[in-house]
Amino acid sequence: MQSFFEKHSIALDTSQPSIRHLQDLIRHRTPVAIQVVGIGELEGTLHWQDGSYLALSQAEGRPLTLINRSAASTIRALG
Repeated sequence: MQSFFEKHSIALDTSQPSIRHLQDLIRHRTPVAIQVVGIGELEGTLHWQDGSYLALSQAEGRPLTLINRSAASTIRALG
């Protein structure tokens, strides 16, 4: 049986337009607003993405907020 820590992450398919668009937002440090189910809207800049999570920086000096991809209903650029 596979443990939680041995779980393999989902590979990103960089041929998908949505993945490429998020990579552009990360590369250019574009401010974004992410609508998160059950929480509301979070604003900041994306730092990285993987198959399961998005890492959002909301303020200088604060830790990154990890958002499960399945909980993000919309992502829109603010800048």
